[in-house]
Amino acid sequence: MQDEHLRVLKESLAGELGGPEALDVVRFDGAQPTATMVADIFDECRSFGLMQQHKVVILENADQLLKKGEDEDEAPAKGRRGVATADVRRLMESYAADPSESATLVLRAASWRPGNLDKAVAALGERGAIIKCETLDAARAAGWAVKRAALRHSTTLDPEAARLLVAAVGADLGRIDNEIEKLALAAGGQGAPVTVDLVRAMTGQSREEEFWRLQSTIASGDARATLAHMREMVEVSRHDEVMLTWCFVELAKKVHAVRRLADAGENPAAYTGKLRLWSDSAGVFNAARRLSARDAAKLLDRTVGIDLANKSGRGEPYRNLETLAVEFSAAFAPR
Repeated sequence: MQDEHLRVLKESLAGELGGPEALDVVRFDGAQPTATMVADIFDECRSFGLMQQHKVVILENADQLLKKGEDEDEAPAKGRRGVATADVRRLMESYAADPSESATLVLRAASWRPGNLDKAVAALGERGAIIKCETLDAARAAGWAVKRAALRHSTTLDPEAARLLVAAVGADLGRIDNEIEKLALAAGGQGAPVTVDLVRAMTGQSREEEFWRLQSTIASGDARATLAHMREMVEVSRHDEVMLTWCFVELAKKVHAVRRLADAGENPAAYTGKLRLWSDSAGVFNAARRLSARDAAKLLDRTVGIDLANKSGRGEPYRNLETLAVEFSAAFAPR
């Protein structure tokens, strides 16, 4: 969303000034501040470019630079033209009250704490804007996909096809945009519409189905197949380690629950809905039969430990999961 709004801003400015060559883009990173960063930012905003008519000065991670100004009790020593970080937000507020006409200052942030700076920007009217770039839900992402297909890819995306696309690849707009580009080419170009059948053929199974399928592969006890399936999901489907870890945790919980139910004399099949045992139920039941309740508990504990390690920066996440996959396979392998 941030990239999209920035693109629209630069295209709008370029249109007013006669072309993209009229713009000079300068970037700073608030996560790695220097003693003179704030002064350098304002110098760029207030100075004229040698060739370009207008500057777009972008401060990445602006929340981190401004947060330091709020959180630090004592200001660090000033360098040449240096500014104490405790004054950063106040200086930004002052600049927002009277911004340069020859530059557009863009603050990009992962999070934001509203304050007087927001009021100063809002007071600028059309010269200032505060834009929330929040993750879209599935319905809004599908609506965005329909508009994006028409505006950027010269094709028509059926609303039902858009909903199917979001269900398959998720609400990440970058991923959706890439998929629309591929679908538009597959449709034949020249404005040919993207249909439901084409989306179904090109995007394959939904993300949820893909994760159920991985759990079935893990439960089979075949280490080679599990490692190959994991690599396919990372390199082809572009899933991250967080979702792969979720698969292992969910499977370990299900196997442990089924084993406990069986030892208590219950019929695990009666609990398929409560345990969310759908297409992977046979694999879970077979895996549970090969473990004692004690071993199932140890495997669950080990899985939670790997999850904690990945969230705490201990070890390389994907290598941790590969190790866990081998341990699962050893536990579930047919005797």
